[in-house]
Parts: sequence; C-alpha cells; structure tokens
Amino acid sequence: MTDTAAWEQQIQRILADVRRNGTRLTRALEKVRGRAETRGVTVEVDAHGDITTLQIARGAMRWNNTQLESTLLDCYRRARADVKAEVQEIARKADPRLRQPIHELLADTPSVSDTRRPRTEEEIQAADDAYFERMNRRGWRR
Repeated sequence: MTDTAAWEQQIQRILADVRRNGTRLTRALEKVRGRAETRGVTVEVDAHGDITTLQIARGAMRWNNTQLESTLLDCYRRARADVKAEVQEIARKADPRLRQPIHELLADTPSVSDTRRPRTEEEIQAADDAYFERMNRRGWRR
C-alpha cells in the first residue's frame, strides 16, 4: 500500500513540476516578438507568426504595389525568421518533456513562400480592372 501511495505522490510531484515549467514556457513564448524594418516599413510578429504591428511610412505609401508588396513580404519573412530563432532557443532551454509541443508550434506555423514570383504588369492591371469593375457594380459606398 505504501508503494502505491509513494508512487502517486511521485506522479503528483512530476505533474506539478511539468505544470510549473509549462507556465514558465507559456509566459516566455507570449513575450516573443520578431521584428524587421526596411525603408520605412516595420513588421512585428508573435511566436505564432501572426502580425502584431505593421507600420508603413508615408513615403512608402507612394510606392507602386509591387514595391510595397515585396518590402512587406521581405520584412514579414525576416521577422518570422527572428521569431523562429528565438523560439528555438527557448525550446533548447525548456524542460525536455515540453519540447515536442514547441516543435509542433514551429511546424504548424504557415510560411510565406520565398519562391513566389512577382506579378507582371499585365496581372497587376487585370487585378486593378477587376477591382474597379466590382466596385462599380456594387457601388462605392456601403
């Protein structure tokens, strides 16, 4: 009977330790931010890769859509890489029993393809035409 009681106490201590370490890990991951800035565009992401801050300088708003898109994606990719490195460092120091969920977090985060080709002028023009056609049909005010 005492063996069972001792075993249950040991399990309770292990569970309490895992919970405590899990809470510390969660708090550390909540603070993680990746940030990148290029030519007046700033992107900040959290540990999940979600954008938490996006700042675009007035001058950047005058760029054509291809320049702005390229700069935004570049900043986003660099911010994500920054976050990934920080999360991996946290995972390396984490309780080994909690590492698998961290690796799943990193694996589940969708990535922006680095191989995405820029749009051609014809594709941009077609997208603009479709947008204005749609707005003219629906009406500009809602």
